Amino acid sequence: MTAIMPSSKTNKRQLMQRFWTNTIKPLIETLAPERILQIGAKRGGNTQNLADYCRERGTRLDVVDPAPGPDLRKLFALYPSEITFHQMKSLTAIPGLQFSQLVLLDGDPNWFTVYNELQQLYLHAAKAGTAPPAILLHSLGWPYARRDMYTDPLDLYEADRHAYANRGMLPDRSELTDSGLYGQSANAAHEGGPRNGVLTAVEDFRASLEIRTCLYVLPGFDGLGILVPEARITPALQSLIERFFNAESLLETCKRLEKDKLSLRVELAAAKLALAKSSAALARAAEQLAVIRQAPAVSPAPDAVPPPARASA
Repeated sequence: MTAIMPSSKTNKRQLMQRFWTNTIKPLIETLAPERILQIGAKRGGNTQNLADYCRERGTRLDVVDPAPGPDLRKLFALYPSEITFHQMKSLTAIPGLQFSQLVLLDGDPNWFTVYNELQQLYLHAAKAGTAPPAILLHSLGWPYARRDMYTDPLDLYEADRHAYANRGMLPDRSELTDSGLYGQSANAAHEGGPRNGVLTAVEDFRASLEIRTCLYVLPGFDGLGILVPEARITPALQSLIERFFNAESLLETCKRLEKDKLSLRVELAAAKLALAKSSAALARAAEQLAVIRQAPAVSPAPDAVPPPARASA
């Protein structure tokens, strides 16, 4: 296995990858899909995990992402027999794909995109004459459970999105703020209400169905949802999902969240120390500049006057 590791700075947004060992991999092993679909690959953390699994089991992986970065392209080159890459938006790609029994959904976290992705996936299953896939969805917890985010707001009609701004979010606060989380993203201006957020999209989609489905939401790392039609629930799968919510598993989640918090505290402490050193250096430079400005001007030395010539004897 050849690992392609993104920088720690960019790795922070690959939160779905944190669910791999304890949740996603056991689910894949229990479901044993012939084909897997990943929508939204970010920088390839989970893509590499999936590709390694596919190489071991002879499974195929479709990856849909409209804007792959260089790390992702390098990864595709390492797994030519396992990965089929589709460089397009999910709603364009899904109808033309081969059917996958398992889908990892980690694309744009907004109501319109997620609702229509789910609708396309279920229609695709109906055309294939089979049960809909099991779907793992990221961002079913705060901050995007009840608030939209738009990677490219202009891709959506104005009627399909909320007012938005590139400002951050704080827990228990609907309004955006300059000091909150993910302030670089185009976030909906308010939290909650109709057609707003990933969890809202999943709930609205389930309410529109005529078939029965089961939804489980795991906490931490922005939340992970497991959406499974009853036709794909087996005793082994039901037992596995129930274990995710027992005391031992939830304690393990708490430990991972605590470790993540400590890592962030270390980074914050290092950033504060660097800022303090920079501030001290700037203060010293400002003091030296003030001293230079207050020093009296020094008159230039007068030109040397040659001595008088001696009279000849």
